Amino acid sequence: MPSALTDRATFAGVLAQLVRNRCASGADRTSRTGLQATVPVNERPAVRRGVEGLIDSGVLAVHGEDIGFTADGWQFLAHVQKSQGQKAAVERHHDDPAALERILEKVEQDERFEPYRDLDEVRTLPARLENYRTLRRDKRMPMGWLVVTTVLVIIAAAVVFFIRR
Repeated sequence: MPSALTDRATFAGVLAQLVRNRCASGADRTSRTGLQATVPVNERPAVRRGVEGLIDSGVLAVHGEDIGFTADGWQFLAHVQKSQGQKAAVERHHDDPAALERILEKVEQDERFEPYRDLDEVRTLPARLENYRTLRRDKRMPMGWLVVTTVLVIIAAAVVFFIRR
């Protein structure tokens, strides 16, 4: 039976899922600034503070410019996914109830995990980012055709100009 997460644990779980989604297939790390750059501007401060909170609570570790999950972080992510009724997509976590309890306590005590909006909106952040990336990808294609067409028209105009001379 899935257990309910508190508001702060839910927000921390959303951020952990964002990091997981950003990791390339099989990779354990992702760019911290790259993650923040994908988030809408009005939500970046809350996401930045939350990611810093995940680092301080031991869920994420810093590797230069990149961030990645710690062993306890994988366990936290699996706990969040199970509590949301999802199958845990994490196969490589260790089972340490004391460590999980420490992380949950740190999350509850840290004000950086206070949801910055209505909790339903916060939960939709990963899906909204995916839709935003899809829309950007779709919009890019017509722009590419516009550039190619413009270049061809300019070349054709130059050829016609030199032939008439």
